[in-house]
Amino acid sequence: MCTLRGVSWEHIFAVKIEEMHITDSWKLLEDDALQVQACRPGWKEFVQRRALGRFQCSQCFHEWSSAKVHILFHMCQCQGWGTVLMRIFRQKCRHCPNPRLEDPDFSLETLEMILHNLVIKILQYFYNKPVQPSDLLEFVVDTPVTGPHDSAHCEACQLGICNRSQWALAPDAWKPLMDEDKATMHSTESWLGWAAGNCKYWAAGSGQKGRCRLLPSATSPCRALGTWWVS
Repeated sequence: MCTLRGVSWEHIFAVKIEEMHITDSWKLLEDDALQVQACRPGWKEFVQRRALGRFQCSQCFHEWSSAKVHILFHMCQCQGWGTVLMRIFRQKCRHCPNPRLEDPDFSLETLEMILHNLVIKILQYFYNKPVQPSDLLEFVVDTPVTGPHDSAHCEACQLGICNRSQWALAPDAWKPLMDEDKATMHSTESWLGWAAGNCKYWAAGSGQKGRCRLLPSATSPCRALGTWWVS
């Protein structure tokens, strides 16, 4: 499992689980064979999109940053224990003739945000906790990222995941509202709560440009799984 400054993903994940008062035992494992929208029966999926990562080529040592690092999670829970499988999608160096796929490094802040969002989805999927879009932390890019995204050297793009993130979510990404939730719906704020739970790309305010696929009349940007989709 990846480590950051001697701190493992498992350790931070365990801390987040404890902070959310989850008493079941959960473990986090890497699995480079995971595929998007290919969960086993009883498993749930969450894709953390557009995380900020930094790469270094293992051949020429060229370094670059990317704000479009994708992390795929498959998870299940049964009788007091749970398992999360994780795949971090890699990128290649554009300077080398025969580049290798390189793993990204994340800042501690980014790592904590990724695992916070993962635990929020665990609460939603397996503990029937209501989740609002504001509960999922968004990544603010404050590090210069030069040039357009290099799709030819991005593993997620080559597998169709980057493009898919604009138009499709994993099955069961949002659950329908329960009857008691519908009874509380009122005013514009409640409508936004409904949209967050049912619309693949719900309209939300931002300075960026985008358009909702399911609500063509919407002119404000759209958000899914805590990340922005920009046209």
